[in-house]
Amino acid sequence: MKGEAMARDAALVTTFGSPVRGREAKSLEVFTEFLTFLGKQAAEGKCSQPEPFFATDSSNGMVIVRGKTDALAEITDSDEYDKLLAKGQMVVEDLKIHWYLTGEEIDRGMRIFAEAGGELGYM
Repeated sequence: MKGEAMARDAALVTTFGSPVRGREAKSLEVFTEFLTFLGKQAAEGKCSQPEPFFATDSSNGMVIVRGKTDALAEITDSDEYDKLLAKGQMVVEDLKIHWYLTGEEIDRGMRIFAEAGGELGYM
């Protein structure tokens, strides 16, 4: 995330595909370790409890945590988080992490978009 003057409402969404063939057991191990890590961060008040989701066809899944951008950045800037991502990249396909703004930031984003469109004559 680029530097901001104030913490903003956000969600950190981690998506993943199928386990790498032959590494299915390790993928479960790393997934459990990841949820435990995020649960610890939630217990410390840095984010919400992690919400895991699996596709009904077992092709992919995601984990969502919500919080303020400064607290989420503290989590993602840690060596422990980086090591968990490295492990994840070794055991699942298509591991990706996305930051999403939420809450009041949706209204702010829509206002800025409309203002920009108005300045360009599109709105």
